[in-house]
Amino acid sequence: MFRNLALILPLVLATPAMAQQFGKPLTLKAETKVSDILAKPDEYNGKLVQIKGTIVDVCPSKGCYIMIAGDQRYQSIQFKVEDGVISFPTSLKGQEVVAEGVVMKLIQKATEENCEADEKAKQDGKKDSAPIVRINGIGAVAK
Repeated sequence: MFRNLALILPLVLATPAMAQQFGKPLTLKAETKVSDILAKPDEYNGKLVQIKGTIVDVCPSKGCYIMIAGDQRYQSIQFKVEDGVISFPTSLKGQEVVAEGVVMKLIQKATEENCEADEKAKQDGKKDSAPIVRINGIGAVAK
């Protein structure tokens, strides 16, 4: 019996982890770069996209979003799902993911926290502070 186990164990350890499906199955064939979405949010706003990257953060309380690293250094985008419909476990952090959803360009509402940023943007000659760009998630596969 131990001889059989010795033969099987290396195969089990060499097998890659199974992919985990979240939400609906992926449908798109082509990926969109996160850097392209962040560079041209107006062009992608409201469009269905598929992105690929490493999960760098997971919502610690409800698992309602993951942060996915972009193709450029120091870039990431939030992949937000409907609360209670999909829940991402925190153990996904560091795993690769392919995710699909609709790009949303959100305008920040005035709050005490971002009033200072809005004021600085006006002083720098900009109309508004930078918009928040995220993906409203439909489905994802983590490996």
